[in-house]
Amino acid sequence: MNFFRAAILAVVVGLAVLALTRSTTLSQPASVATPAPSRVPLPTLAPEAIISRISRETPAPPPRVTPSAQPHVDVIDYGFSPQQISVQVGASITWANDGDDGHDVTGSGPGGEWRSGPLAPSERYTRQFNLTGIFEYDCTIHPEMRGRVIVQS
Repeated sequence: MNFFRAAILAVVVGLAVLALTRSTTLSQPASVATPAPSRVPLPTLAPEAIISRISRETPAPPPRVTPSAQPHVDVIDYGFSPQQISVQVGASITWANDGDDGHDVTGSGPGGEWRSGPLAPSERYTRQFNLTGIFEYDCTIHPEMRGRVIVQS
């Protein structure tokens, strides 16, 4: 009888194994392949600038002339930069002592002589030119420092 029990037990275990393997293969079929999704890029247009109705209807402001900066000459140890400057009648020129030593600006030309007085480092001197002509100037402390202002109408 032991033999009979062993045979029945072997059949039951075999059926259970067969049932389990069939249920696994039925839920996940091995032979059916799923096609990979195909994605074809759609044609796109270049982004356009977004222009509002208000900006299309509003005219651009008229251009304005920006006044130029006041002409200036840098007084650097030991020279003027630029050495020659041209301006229109009525323009003012500022000399700025950007050096480490004291300087002055002494000139002559149409209308007579003029002098800044001593300029310590970082001090400035401004002079307006109301006559046309050539104005030569120098530093009396350092006579090798020379410059020229040309005033045009």
